Amino acid sequence: MNMHGVDLHKSYATISVRNDSGKEVSFLPRVKDFAGYVEKLGSEDAVVLEASSGSFFWADRIEAQGAICILIDAFWFRIIRDSWNKTDRRDAANLSLALWFALSSGEVKLPEVYKPSPAVRELRRVFGQWQLLNKQIRQLKNQVQGVLNESGVSDRTFGKWLAKAPAEAEEMLKKMTIPESSRTCLLMSLRLLKSVLKEKEVLKGELIRVGRPFEAQVKLLMSIRGVTPLIALAFLAEVGDISRFSSLRKLYSYLGVVPSVRSSGDTTRTGHINRKSRALARTIFTQAIPHLANSSPLLQQYYRDLVSRKGFGRARVAVLRRVFGIMRRMLLSNTPYRWLEPVLYEKKMRAYERDLKNIDDQQEAA
Repeated sequence: MNMHGVDLHKSYATISVRNDSGKEVSFLPRVKDFAGYVEKLGSEDAVVLEASSGSFFWADRIEAQGAICILIDAFWFRIIRDSWNKTDRRDAANLSLALWFALSSGEVKLPEVYKPSPAVRELRRVFGQWQLLNKQIRQLKNQVQGVLNESGVSDRTFGKWLAKAPAEAEEMLKKMTIPESSRTCLLMSLRLLKSVLKEKEVLKGELIRVGRPFEAQVKLLMSIRGVTPLIALAFLAEVGDISRFSSLRKLYSYLGVVPSVRSSGDTTRTGHINRKSRALARTIFTQAIPHLANSSPLLQQYYRDLVSRKGFGRARVAVLRRVFGIMRRMLLSNTPYRWLEPVLYEKKMRAYERDLKNIDDQQEAA
């Protein structure tokens, strides 16, 4: 078997190839036609790539040729990360050497990156756009409130009303006595806000469409009070294949709902949650905490006790851990929520089925 270590760049790739004995038999410093190189691979080849933009695309192409493809996390690949003399040649050689050692000895495990299915990757891509729009909405609303404050309007209720009704706000601003420059900035921000909100509604339908392959899982998770199709899809987009988490601790760590721990000698300090992990599910689920906490008598009492003892912040994170654990168990066992509310569930199901039907009708019309 040939082991290919590929240091992939935007316009070219640096490739080191080793044989079964670990000897470098080929070094290609600048392969500009990487697609042509991939087409020549076969079942006797194994390729290792650093996870970066476009790496999933190339991994699919490589595996389609029958070759093995491994994506690694460069941060945890210390041979590259801690290299004093970091060059493309050294990186490619180190990658091929590590791949050879891992495959031949079986004693070394590379820091592999999970490669989601194409459906999950598509869902993540749309949610990335969703987060971008939400960020722009927050920025525009803050801009509106800031301009109002500088113009002597300190009533935040008025600012929120303007943001919620951009069309009516234009007529209202024309009657206000504020500097012309401030009025121009406000009108521009409100027009942009109206446009972004409209795009967000379009994107919501796209999320439902892209999430169609997960319809069964979505309907299962919706049996929890507070879980909408959007929230369920956010969870499924984050975790991908739920069976890859062999323990709750690994799932919690991946979703960033476990506190950091610093221990030295007999002293152990527990800090804040790890915000460097995936944050989509944590962010979206936090908005639904009141409903999630009321989804069962046990969870409701658990949340109240924690709020009284540790405050709202830690109580919210603890509820998220419980809910994520429940959702994991539901998906693995394919069973609905124990405290399912039939009337509420039927109402959510009708709305979800209506959204699916609208999407089908739009596709037929197109």
